[in-house]
Parts: sequence; structure tokens; C-alpha cells
Amino acid sequence: MMKKLLLAGLLAATSLTSGASYAEDKKPDISAAQQAEGRQILETARALESYGEAKGDPLALVTSAKMVASVPGRVLADGQTGDKGANFDIETVLKKAEELAKGDELISKVAGDVRTMAKANSKAVCYWQYYCYWNGYCEYAYYCY
Repeated sequence: MMKKLLLAGLLAATSLTSGASYAEDKKPDISAAQQAEGRQILETARALESYGEAKGDPLALVTSAKMVASVPGRVLADGQTGDKGANFDIETVLKKAEELAKGDELISKVAGDVRTMAKANSKAVCYWQYYCYWNGYCEYAYYCY
């Protein structure tokens, strides 16, 4: 009986951490602390993009895109998996920001800088994938192949 209980506990624990542990098994090129920081940046950027869309705020949108472009590695689009997954479409966010900004020079300059940053990361070997667990909790996980 005790063995079954221990096995059930082990299975529950490993199922909750499968995405995160897989990322670590592949020997990422950044430290665990850098991964945690990147995860926080991406989660904040995701919330900021939602805010920018809801409020029609170009500064929030361009800042969100800048945050996504600033993390090391590629960021996959929602629903994409693996090293062949499509990248998050930063360009769509930037175009929406520029459209809302109606020629604001600051937004245009930042958007240009973000495009340069995003291009540099677009072919990175390592990537961030948005992963949702069985219980509805979602997070970004960093993978290298």
C-alpha cells in the first residue's frame, strides 16, 4: 500500500513539472535565474499586450513587443511547439502600435529598434514555448535542442 502511495505521489509531482524539467534536461545556454527572469518578462509582456489591445494604447503594445524581443532565444507563437514552431508575430503587434500612434515619432523609433532586436533572435537555437498544464496553469518554458 505504501509503495502505491509513493508511486502516486511521484507521478503527480512529475506530471506537474514535466514542461519545466524537460527544458532543464536539454542543457540550456542560460542559467536558471536567467530563465526565471525571462519567464517573468514574457508573462508581463503578455499581460501588457492584452492591456494595450483592450485600451488601444500604442505605448503598451510597443513596450510589450520590446519585452518579447529582449529575452534570449526565440519566442514561439501560442500553440506552437518544438524547434520547428513558428515564432511569435512581433510585427503584427508593432504595426498595431504604429497604427494607433498615428505618426508619433517615439513609437516609430522604438518599433524600429524592436524590429532589429527581433530579427537577431528570430533564428536562435533555443526558444520559449507557452505551455499549459492539466490544471489550467500556464507558463513559458525555455528549451534548447
